[in-house]
Amino acid sequence: MKVSVVLVGAGLGLRMGGPVKKPFLLLHGKPIFLHTVERFSGIDSVCEIVFVTGSTEINSLREQWQDILNANKVKKIIPGGKRRQDSVYQGICNVDTDMEIVLIHDAVRPLVKPEHVEAVINKAKETGAAILAAPMKATVKEVDNNLLIQRTIPRRSLWMAQTPQGFERKLILKVFDQFKNTDTEFTDDAQMVEQAGCPVYVVQGTDENIKITTPEDVHLAEALLSRSRGPYNKSARE
Repeated sequence: MKVSVVLVGAGLGLRMGGPVKKPFLLLHGKPIFLHTVERFSGIDSVCEIVFVTGSTEINSLREQWQDILNANKVKKIIPGGKRRQDSVYQGICNVDTDMEIVLIHDAVRPLVKPEHVEAVINKAKETGAAILAAPMKATVKEVDNNLLIQRTIPRRSLWMAQTPQGFERKLILKVFDQFKNTDTEFTDDAQMVEQAGCPVYVVQGTDENIKITTPEDVHLAEALLSRSRGPYNKSARE
């Protein structure tokens, strides 16, 4: 099975603030995106990584990190679009046509477990579309415009979507071709596939697969990496 990873890191990172965009912030001494790349490059079925980033970051990435990225299966570094879905579409269009499965992953989710990635790959091969997600633990309230609670939503059927989200290459390319000119903004790739009428399945992950969005998330990721006993914690300190 041949798998391509579209790594998406072209956002502005407005909630983080500061002059450095999220994927390039240091985590245990090296950029977040590099931690993420290493999580995927060690998986045998992953043949290539397409890194989608801001156009202003491409030259510095190639100058500073090209050799390391090449050694970690990053075959292309390309500019993203205005919206996340535009960036993902650019990435999908640059996937090698020999690939069977495409994984779409946030560059700022550096703590995803390889065994969960492999589970998504297997489920996507079996069903055509699968995402990593974690069961909702909090109690969820629906409120009106006056912040008056309308109802408590049963959480047993609620899951928090994560990445990677995996799809058969031909399926996800067809779906993105269908919606590429829409004004509708999709919050994740699975939503677009759902809108196209295709079933999407969930693979259970954990709450540790955080998306680094705020300064507090960086501190949490540092703590989680420090607690880790796996090889990725060792490489993060080197």
